[in-house]
Amino acid sequence: MSHVKNMQSFEKLTGICTGLGGNYNPGKQNLQVNAITTLSTIAQQIGEEVREAQKAYDMATNAREEGFNTIRQFSSRVYQMLQACGANPLLLADALNSKRRIWGARLSKLSPIDPGKATEEKPESRRSYGRSYFIIAEYFDQLVKTVASEPKYTANEPEFTVEGLQQTAAKLFSLNKAVADAENRLDEARIKRNTVYYIAPENLVETATAVKAYVRCIFGFHSQQHQQVLKLSFTKPTL
Repeated sequence: MSHVKNMQSFEKLTGICTGLGGNYNPGKQNLQVNAITTLSTIAQQIGEEVREAQKAYDMATNAREEGFNTIRQFSSRVYQMLQACGANPLLLADALNSKRRIWGARLSKLSPIDPGKATEEKPESRRSYGRSYFIIAEYFDQLVKTVASEPKYTANEPEFTVEGLQQTAAKLFSLNKAVADAENRLDEARIKRNTVYYIAPENLVETATAVKAYVRCIFGFHSQQHQQVLKLSFTKPTL
């Protein structure tokens, strides 16, 4: 929240300097009323860009969380459907491996799989949640490709058809892309904000500090004018 406070403080500082009229007349151009008013406007616009980008990112991550919410359970059902169709044992073992990966199984701790006895594992005893959404999407897509390669696989339920599974996989990739795009937009907005607020020559915090020093110099430490700007704080966060 320090960014917002800095912007709000700078708006107040600009208003105070504007109210001083001709008594506020610094020689340095970037400290003049017109210059700090322009900087204040730019800071507000950039702050709004960051808020909009944050909102878009939050919406994208929420949509992804909802879209991935049941994918682990669904992958188990897909595996069961493949079993029910009498799939090739070796292919079934590949599907089981993908399903375990989706669940986040620690495969190094699992017993070797006998392709002829590939059975459903209980996720509760073999899981390590926290897998990346990108990894889950990749392994679900791998599961779908495995299913699609089995000639015996048939399903009447739309979501379990090969086409339905491919659509689900495409949706997962789409959700991940939406988050990645929103994150890039947010990062760009934050970089732009940090540059204007803290990094660029004559940035917002640097300018505010100089304005306060000028007011103190012209009006005196104990003056009402200086006391007005003295209470305005500006903080440069660790970037």
